Amino acid sequence: MTDISTNLVESLKTMGLTEYEAKVYSALVLFDRAEVKRIYEYLGVPKPSVYHSLKGLMDKGLVMIVSSKPAIYRAVPPKIALKYLAEIYRSAEESALEELEDLEKSVLETESPDIIWTLFGDKNVEHSMEELISRATRTMKLVLPEEYIGFLSFIRGTELDIELMMIGKDKSLMKYYELKNLSVHDAYGLDVNDFNISKYFTDFPLPFRNYPLLPENFSILVSIDGEEFMYVPPFPGKTKSGITSKNRYLVTIVDILFGIAWQHTPEVQMDI
Repeated sequence: MTDISTNLVESLKTMGLTEYEAKVYSALVLFDRAEVKRIYEYLGVPKPSVYHSLKGLMDKGLVMIVSSKPAIYRAVPPKIALKYLAEIYRSAEESALEELEDLEKSVLETESPDIIWTLFGDKNVEHSMEELISRATRTMKLVLPEEYIGFLSFIRGTELDIELMMIGKDKSLMKYYELKNLSVHDAYGLDVNDFNISKYFTDFPLPFRNYPLLPENFSILVSIDGEEFMYVPPFPGKTKSGITSKNRYLVTIVDILFGIAWQHTPEVQMDI
């Protein structure tokens, strides 16, 4: 007999069902309709758990009784059931977001602007990028590898003054993301030798004397409004790590270094 996959159960749990509810609903879809005995024998779960799950599923509008003696249950068709669950999920998301934003505005403690926070792990890096990019109100300086260019979608249609340094010459970015004040420079082949600083790093573990900026060693930088930044250096390794801070001295240094690199890279003429 067909098995109910773990992936299906986990997906239904993500949409708000308990583990037993996910299994019972899936079993009813498989059988089309069934008595309680058939369900718990197939699933190998306690009989009371099946009854409890059926009640929960009926309360959610996902299961109906089609016969009372004996009691026979039938699952609401999956397309209808999942649409209903998605609507509940979206409604809960909107309600939670509204209340969480109210809490955010009433935050009891604020962090010291001098703190330097560390970032570790790809997900933490991506969440920090999304947060910073979405929070910008005036200006933004970006150094983005190709795989992260899609993060511009978080500011689609805005009038922020944006300076983007990337590898390559995609001329459609301004038009595609509807960004009116976007300037792009191509950093392909940029070499730190151009800054005349390699002599100070003779013992540095990276080969500064032959270290052009290529896609495989491109860093990540997001600096917003001259007030906050995050930086992920191109260190070799399986997991990304970096720093983020509102420290005004560091922000100033980062913006200065960005400006130096900006002057040493050619501008990409964007399609309008």
